Amino acid sequence: MRKCEFIDWLRHGHTGKQGAVLGDSTIAARAANCETVDRYEGDLDQHAANGGIVDLLMRLTYSTDDQERGLPPRHRVPIDGDLRTGSATLKSAIKLYKQFCMEWPPGAPRPDFPETPRLPVTGKPKSKAPSAAWPTWSQPSDSEVLALARVVMPYVRFLSPEIVAAIVQDNESHRQEWSAAFAGLGIRPEAYLWTRSPCAFPGVRRYAGGREVAIYRGHLKDEAARLEQALCLDDNDCPKHVWSFTLRGKHFQKKGPIGYSLAHLADHKSHGNRSDLDFEVVDGLNRTELFGLYSCPTNAVFIPNAMIKPTDFAGPMRNLLLRRAQALYGEHCEIVPEWLKVRPAQSDDWQLDAFTWADTVGDANGVAAFLDYRNKLLSGLLDRLRQ
Repeated sequence: MRKCEFIDWLRHGHTGKQGAVLGDSTIAARAANCETVDRYEGDLDQHAANGGIVDLLMRLTYSTDDQERGLPPRHRVPIDGDLRTGSATLKSAIKLYKQFCMEWPPGAPRPDFPETPRLPVTGKPKSKAPSAAWPTWSQPSDSEVLALARVVMPYVRFLSPEIVAAIVQDNESHRQEWSAAFAGLGIRPEAYLWTRSPCAFPGVRRYAGGREVAIYRGHLKDEAARLEQALCLDDNDCPKHVWSFTLRGKHFQKKGPIGYSLAHLADHKSHGNRSDLDFEVVDGLNRTELFGLYSCPTNAVFIPNAMIKPTDFAGPMRNLLLRRAQALYGEHCEIVPEWLKVRPAQSDDWQLDAFTWADTVGDANGVAAFLDYRNKLLSGLLDRLRQ
């Protein structure tokens, strides 16, 4: 660690919030924090040179959820006191050191720092800006939202119903076997394999939160890396495999159709889920997690990057796309678990036949290769977790 240069940069080359310079006591504390991390986690300049400082920042992340679960920190720095606040203090200091390394790389001459007036020791200038709420801006009218939907919908790509039908048929043939295996591992089968489920990768879900990101990237081991309600976590690749096999004849390899991105129609994560807004809830039926929606081809579309993603917002456009999915696939499957039902159109203007739709895509001849790929993956996951 280049302590002297770092202190020089903090004093002359860095400004904090609203352009204020750091005080001498704060500078000394930040340098000491970095020196401590350097001692236990290795040379910070080396981390910065090989990209490891991003990983270090991840390991210094210790959330309230981690604390409530009693999980150990992922870094090696001993903390005498509160783990969460102590880790956050170290992380803030390392963020500064990362910026310092970018602006003053090792071996480079001292930058020509601009002259920055230092605040008097006696106090800080007080802001005269009044405290006020955010301004209220006008929203698009109903007719404008409808006009936008008419522009967007002809470009939205749905997968062929024949492909979905083949996946559902294969799921039904394995549902009893897989459900028993999931239950034996403490996973609720209904979250993935409801009756006539179109889930493409049962047991696989998207990671959520800092802890699961760390698990996915291999930074947590043993008991700390145990998953909840999943065989494994994914980085948004699994939902694209069925598209890739039926459009290209091979598994997904990080690049999708040019100018398009995959978008989920209904929420699949537990946190912030909008199912009560998007669907009618059927009383008297047991609710389940909606993790299976993550990889359902009935719950995903490709939308042009140039257009706003209507799936990001609850409202008539989300409902329109869900009703389109129901119309396309409802003969072959249940696009959501039985305790949810798609809401009807809010008016005649939003009926499906009032819009122009692109033809569905994908060659059903590619489904066999996809099913072979996913079944081998699931078998391998189950065998590993049973050991």
